[in-house]
Amino acid sequence: MKLPSQFNNGEIVYDYIFSGLGASNSLIVLALLKDNLLRNKKIAVIEPSLKIINDKTYCFWAHPNDPIVIDLKPIINRYYNNVVINGGQKQNISDQPYYLIRSIDLYNYVRERLLKANIPIFNCSTNEVCSNKDIYTIKTAHGNFCTYYLFDSAPPKKETPYTRAIHLHQSFYGVRIKCDHDLFQENTFEMMNFNVDQNNFTQFIYTLPYSGNEALVELTRFGAKKIDIDYAKEVLSEALQNKVGNYEIIDEEIGCIPMTTHLHQPAIYSGILKTGTNANLIKPSTGYGFKNMFRFAEMVKKEFINTNCKDLNTLSLKVKKRFRFYDTLLLIILLYWPNQGKRIFTKLFLTQNVKTIFLFLDEQTSLLQEIKIFKSLPLAPFIKSLLVYAVKHNFLRYLITALILLLYFIIKQYNPTIALYYSYIIIVLGLLWVGIPHGALDHLTISSSKKSPSMFIVKYLTTIIVYYFMWQFFPSLSLLIFIVYSSFHFGESELQEINLTVTAVSTYLKALMLGASILVFIILTHIQESIAIIINIKGLEFVKLHEELLAKYAIPTALLAIFYLSILAISTNKLSIYALVTLLIVGAFTNLLIAFSIYFICQHSLNAWSHLQHQLKVNSFGLYKKALPHTIGAFLILITCILLNIKEPNQVKTILPSFFIFLACISLPHFVFMHLFYKQE
Repeated sequence: MKLPSQFNNGEIVYDYIFSGLGASNSLIVLALLKDNLLRNKKIAVIEPSLKIINDKTYCFWAHPNDPIVIDLKPIINRYYNNVVINGGQKQNISDQPYYLIRSIDLYNYVRERLLKANIPIFNCSTNEVCSNKDIYTIKTAHGNFCTYYLFDSAPPKKETPYTRAIHLHQSFYGVRIKCDHDLFQENTFEMMNFNVDQNNFTQFIYTLPYSGNEALVELTRFGAKKIDIDYAKEVLSEALQNKVGNYEIIDEEIGCIPMTTHLHQPAIYSGILKTGTNANLIKPSTGYGFKNMFRFAEMVKKEFINTNCKDLNTLSLKVKKRFRFYDTLLLIILLYWPNQGKRIFTKLFLTQNVKTIFLFLDEQTSLLQEIKIFKSLPLAPFIKSLLVYAVKHNFLRYLITALILLLYFIIKQYNPTIALYYSYIIIVLGLLWVGIPHGALDHLTISSSKKSPSMFIVKYLTTIIVYYFMWQFFPSLSLLIFIVYSSFHFGESELQEINLTVTAVSTYLKALMLGASILVFIILTHIQESIAIIINIKGLEFVKLHEELLAKYAIPTALLAIFYLSILAISTNKLSIYALVTLLIVGAFTNLLIAFSIYFICQHSLNAWSHLQHQLKVNSFGLYKKALPHTIGAFLILITCILLNIKEPNQVKTILPSFFIFLACISLPHFVFMHLFYKQE
């Protein structure tokens, strides 16, 4: 069905709008215009900048017959057949030269092509994008623009604070200089020279000659802190005076490229395609992105030809997972041990041919080549980086959990009594370590404008006391409430761990379903023990009458629950959900207390601790200090609960029901505060 050409108040609806005319959108426009894919379409470009200055320099290496070289030949300013690295020997790269494109040449070239195709450029900033029946409205200070498809190059929004991504900057200050005599070899560039002050970062000088006496010379920093321009000017000036003597500055270049392991999510609407940095086109470990942007543009062109832009938002450039892993290890080193960068890069360039390095950076090497590369590098920094990676991505947590459980099963084979005491010790230590402390931080989850310590404690204790008395007078209702909010709380925490915030109705239901599956599996795979606890709670003795029926359907229902969780793990392909399924299955071969504790401590509590740590920007030691008073209060409530429920000194069988009621009572306000905490982010 043909869509209308006007929308709402007579606003023109464009077929395609390009929001931003940076490198990525420019390359997409050129690719589409080249094959006449925009013919007879109504197109517009929205770009706040006039794009009349040379603000960037794009560089890439490629074979002379590669499409990127052929297509962009009119604007390739120059290329280099030789490279020098860190003051070493000149290496020939004529089979894949290093090409240079000035940003102003790209902008002018795209403008010429747009003008020829009668495509207008509106110089205004995008304030907001709204969707209505597959038509997207771009709101600007100069009016609204409507389109069926939007190519959005807006800069990335800040990521969820508690994600485990590494964030660094490739910041630089460069000058284009002119000397009074020839000093440079026009056909040779210097990629990295580390013989410069490191300032506890990884810093190097990068030189691109324009002629024998003219070159672009940049001081670049890889680090968590952007380079200070005054400092950069001083360091670069000193280096240039030592190397070239007198020179004249023709132009300056200042910039910063993100170096991050964070993966930006696609647009939620099928007709919006994120481009540029927001499309994850910048290689984390180097900051290079121009070649990826060209590949992405070619992918968009194929999408136009093959599917006519159906599900445009799902387009993404595929990255081999092992290269993402390599990038992460290097960024961890540059973040925590930045002084190791010079050592690593120097060793890399000394031991490897530059052509192999180019292939590696293009992610075209074989696994054997990569092993040889890493074998030539300093081992210690990468081992430390691997440990940090294991902690950040929970591999270490699950490894320790596996070892603890393995030891439990080994001890159980020889002496079940000792194994039981061993499990109790581990559970108590786990609760002291993170189980109870993570809930003792609820006072930190409320916004500062609403903080009142005394009122917080009053509300918290009031909720616990009221719910405790509900257990005494309305145990069935209390149990139902506990199952519902616990299910949602567990499910919400798991979704947060895979970066899915609970906002829409569908995600609320998903959280409830996920958490209910966890509880159902734990309870029903230990149905006899679960019933034994429940019937010892006053008012719930009637559950004993349904024991046979519950036992009959326990295993089939538990299998349905674990099947659902397994499907979720496969569909999300997230380690956290795979680990959840594994922990639950292993727990099925232990007793109820151990099974629940495995999940509660090793999965739920540690996930929540990580969320709190990253969101509040407080390290673990700081969190323990802040949690201590409330942790003590929680233990006092536990002791009170046990004393109130034990009527006779030898009535030990009521300890577990008392612990269950204690857990339910302190969990209710905790669930409320954590939900609000997740929402306010």
